[in-house]
Amino acid sequence: MTPRELRCSKGRAHADNSTVTTAPDLGQPTAAHPAAPSRRRTGIVAVLALGIALAAVVPVALPGHPLLRLLVALLGLVPLTAALTALSRRQNRLTRDLRSSQAAFSTLVKSSVDLVVILDRQLRITFASPTVATLLGRAPGDVVGLSLPDAVHPDDRPGLFGPSSPAPGEHGEFAVRTVRVRTGEAQWRLVQATVRDLRADPDVGAIVLYCRDVTSRGRGTDPELLELSLTDPVTGLPNRTALSRRLGAVQRQVDASPVALVLVSVDGLAAATPRGTESTVLRVLTSRLARELRGEDWLARGKDGDFVVLVDGTVSDAEVVATRLVATIGRLATDAGPLTATAGVTGLASDVDPGEALRRADLALYSARSAGLGSVHRYDDALRIARDRRSTLAADLAGALARGELRLAFQPVVDVVLHRTVSVEALLRWRHPELGDVSPQEFVPLAEESPLISELGRWVLREACRTVARTTDDELSVAVNVSARQVRSGELVSDVVAALEAGALPASRLVVEITESMLLDAHVAADLQTLRDLGVRVAVDDFGTGWSSLAYLVGMPVDLLKMDQHFLAGIETDPQRQALCRTVLQLGAGLGLPVIVEGVATPGQLALLRDMGHRFVQGYAFSRPLEAEQLAAGAWRTFDAVALDAPPPAAAP
Repeated sequence: MTPRELRCSKGRAHADNSTVTTAPDLGQPTAAHPAAPSRRRTGIVAVLALGIALAAVVPVALPGHPLLRLLVALLGLVPLTAALTALSRRQNRLTRDLRSSQAAFSTLVKSSVDLVVILDRQLRITFASPTVATLLGRAPGDVVGLSLPDAVHPDDRPGLFGPSSPAPGEHGEFAVRTVRVRTGEAQWRLVQATVRDLRADPDVGAIVLYCRDVTSRGRGTDPELLELSLTDPVTGLPNRTALSRRLGAVQRQVDASPVALVLVSVDGLAAATPRGTESTVLRVLTSRLARELRGEDWLARGKDGDFVVLVDGTVSDAEVVATRLVATIGRLATDAGPLTATAGVTGLASDVDPGEALRRADLALYSARSAGLGSVHRYDDALRIARDRRSTLAADLAGALARGELRLAFQPVVDVVLHRTVSVEALLRWRHPELGDVSPQEFVPLAEESPLISELGRWVLREACRTVARTTDDELSVAVNVSARQVRSGELVSDVVAALEAGALPASRLVVEITESMLLDAHVAADLQTLRDLGVRVAVDDFGTGWSSLAYLVGMPVDLLKMDQHFLAGIETDPQRQALCRTVLQLGAGLGLPVIVEGVATPGQLALLRDMGHRFVQGYAFSRPLEAEQLAAGAWRTFDAVALDAPPPAAAP
């Protein structure tokens, strides 16, 4: 930067007292470029062109002896030679000036204490001074080509080049930004950057940053900037960075004074608050949570909007605090109803680093969510073992189909009036080479978390159609449960048609099972109607567990209802359970839909269901799931007929 530029920049900075900006120091150079050629070069070129023209045209036009014309031509070359000599000297001088300018730029940059970074229009680094090695532990060549936002902490990226930053048209304006930047050791350093936007300058076309370290390990810390970088902007609580620091400090003291960690997750906050009011609700929620804490407890914000509390006490003390916080959140009413929350609790130990402590609390929170909203669970080794097993299964499931570890079993559905099997349900099974048989309740949710569930769904459809088509009964049908991801992918109809064609199975012998929640999607309803038009039947699985969609059954493309087995719990002794099952049967009859009862395991349950008028039942009272070979051999034709003749249990008192 020239002294004149510097004076102009400082003048602009002092002229606008409402903007907090700083100009770079004298030791901070701008990007150096050679000066634009002056008009003198244009004059020399014009003289050169004129000399060439005269030397070429005038001798030809002159009359007389050829020697005379040659003499005139030689005289015309004199100014041409002079012009060429002047042009050569000027070119050499410009080259020396350019080299001198580049050398001066390099010397100034290398001697600058602060880091100089130049960005292109896509915010990629095109140049970094050698100081980057001291500040960030990286060589200049390693950072060239990197995108600057990728190196900045996610919470600080909007403020670096946000709406308040200089726009491209504001040529040369300065702005000061303080952000956290990742070092080569994957740590964060607080960096203050003076940003000069020169994208509108045709000779530069770049953004120049002058960076200095303002962390406590550098040349001093600005307390206000440091406090800002460690605070959640919405709630005013310490953010995740501050939490990590606090955990590191507390970890060294837990042997003398126990400390526990509580991780609280608020469920459905975004859906329960109108747009634009989330910040207000969060501040109210923060105030209420703070009032429930003891003086020694410390509240902060965690990842994904969770709240974290460091409790001065044991894990039992933390469970009491967590229960109180969950209850407090439940008392905060919104337009969509009260909020709900769950919490995970773990103790801190000197041999457990902060990252592992947070992971343990997250495992406890996951366990609490599985138990239901409002739950509070503490971490134990069983959760860690379950996490490791879950990770192993998730990794191995991806190749299980290709390795031939997956197979289908078939559970018969019996008509207790005709005493015969009318259909079978295809059930997916996995035999892990090391862990043995894995329950579908364990691996199917893992598959549903990834696109793998659609691939498995297509395979189950093809395999089920092929297997049932090989049986000797032309009326035996097969039911296949399809996942929500596969249904909502828009490919269900084509997947079903392909499976029917590959297995040579009539459409009337296939039943597609869906859950109640899928009925709320108009796109799904259209696909189900298309399947029914093809002859495929549609069943609602686990009917009765989602009463919110009950009204949608009227007029929906549904042929069967499958009553969830949870309705049978205590049915042999509980009159209310019996009344509930009877109500479901009457509801299906009123809608003209047959009801299949799942999970019938005892003769007593079967007898009660028969007395209520239930006709189609499925469960261990008749048969366990059959392997494909047993199905092909006709094992589905026989079942335990003794169960049909068992007397009903005594009425409950």
